[in-house]
Amino acid sequence: MPLVEKRYAQALIDISAGSGTVEAVRKDLDGIAEAMDKQQDLRLFLLNPATGIDAKKDAVRSIFAGKIGSTALNFLLLLLDKGRFKCLPGIVKEYARLADRKNNILNIAVISAVPVDEEAAGLIVREYGRMYDASSVKADFQVDKSLIGGIMVKIGDKIFDGTVKGRLESLKEALLNG
Repeated sequence: MPLVEKRYAQALIDISAGSGTVEAVRKDLDGIAEAMDKQQDLRLFLLNPATGIDAKKDAVRSIFAGKIGSTALNFLLLLLDKGRFKCLPGIVKEYARLADRKNNILNIAVISAVPVDEEAAGLIVREYGRMYDASSVKADFQVDKSLIGGIMVKIGDKIFDGTVKGRLESLKEALLNG
């Protein structure tokens, strides 16, 4: 993720935490991101360098004023002023990650060769929640048949690889370098 997106998200989380509006701003940002995804014309209009900044700001005010809080609205206007509106999707993603961290919520991705049953999913969630002392865990379960067997858990930039494919690759590397 580009540094500029991280910095803007961090500044926004600091502001919203100071005013106690972290979750309200998250909800507003999610709504804005959804609107940008669904309304291609609006997105193209706001990203068009030929469109004047005042016209863009007027459009944002007319569309979002009264529907989102002042913090999120002012943030959108700031992005337009600074020519950073194209960074909005990355900022929204980073803001959500920072908000979860602030609320002690652990985000994990669990990738397995076959679908994980409910009992195993609950065990994985409880165990990683305990390991990271998280108040709650958001888990995204995915299936990748190329893993052959086992599971891989991703937490941020950490990967816990307990897959057959991972073990075979480790064995291959050990034999080649050994």
